[in-house]
Amino acid sequence: MTLQQIKYILGVAEAGSLNKASERLFISQPSLSSSVHDAENELGFQIFFRNARGVKPTEQGESFIRDARILYTQYEDLLKKHCKTQTDRVKNFSVSTLYYSFARKAFVQIVNEYSKNSESAEGGKNSKGAAGEKGRQPGPKYDFSFCEKKASDVIMDVASEKSSIGILYLSEANRDSITRALENAALEFHHLTECNAFVYLHKNHPLSKNESLSLEELKPYHFVTFDTDDVRSFFSEEVIARYGLDKAITVADRSTELSLLEHLKGYTFLSGVFEEVPGFELGEGADTLNAAAGENSEDFLLIPLKNPDGKISHCFELGYITKRNTRLDNISLKYIDLVRRILNIAGFTC
Repeated sequence: MTLQQIKYILGVAEAGSLNKASERLFISQPSLSSSVHDAENELGFQIFFRNARGVKPTEQGESFIRDARILYTQYEDLLKKHCKTQTDRVKNFSVSTLYYSFARKAFVQIVNEYSKNSESAEGGKNSKGAAGEKGRQPGPKYDFSFCEKKASDVIMDVASEKSSIGILYLSEANRDSITRALENAALEFHHLTECNAFVYLHKNHPLSKNESLSLEELKPYHFVTFDTDDVRSFFSEEVIARYGLDKAITVADRSTELSLLEHLKGYTFLSGVFEEVPGFELGEGADTLNAAAGENSEDFLLIPLKNPDGKISHCFELGYITKRNTRLDNISLKYIDLVRRILNIAGFTC
């Protein structure tokens, strides 16, 4: 068994599904599945139960994953300690975020750019052609990781240095608790822009053609959530109780959530950011907002949420979090610049 296989197994365990893990690990799902199967055959036991909702570790799988995580962490520590040269050093760049398509889009661009730079540098070093005449030295190699999580886990990842950057939002309802958590973890919040509240549902949902939606209109349908605390950032306790939002279907991963939104005609809430879409014609409200908010999925839509609650504003502050008094490295600065460009925000950091 290789360290690469162990990395894949840990990625699948964290993502909860092969599909989501393949996206995060930048490997095709068939290749990932084959690699995990090979490891299971070598071990002689099944690491994961597999079903339509995703994967779940078996009892033996859980024990293996715990030990494998310790081993892989030791391997990473070993590299950091002994790989001193710029050429050999393997660095990590990881982002933890709430469910934002602009964050995914910027991350993919970073991976593409730094992968091409690494390949170009290696080619320049080894060839005698025009590209290699100046002997360009390759920069550090990177392990990339992208995780979509609830706010408390985003904070935990950055605090433990598992992620370099975390992306989340502050609202009137969660600002005090999030600020305390950031203070306790020695983290800083950096403002990006303002964002708004949206309903997120499948394109075949009966309400998908509405230009905006109220909680009264959503009442007959299932509320599905990935983060039980998130709804309290949108509504007061009074509104949550009145509309039964405290009786949500709670899921452990995004792939399950999307499946329930589609097959149960469910809905969830997201904070979204309007982007300018050059050449985009105004049409059906839902489709327009779907594109404007940056959600590229053709199957799911963002529709503005009517605020039923005079006590809580639906204008949120979007930002990113980092370790306090820590200077971001070049790849992190580049990522934040890409996020700003995607959201059409002035004030680049590089």
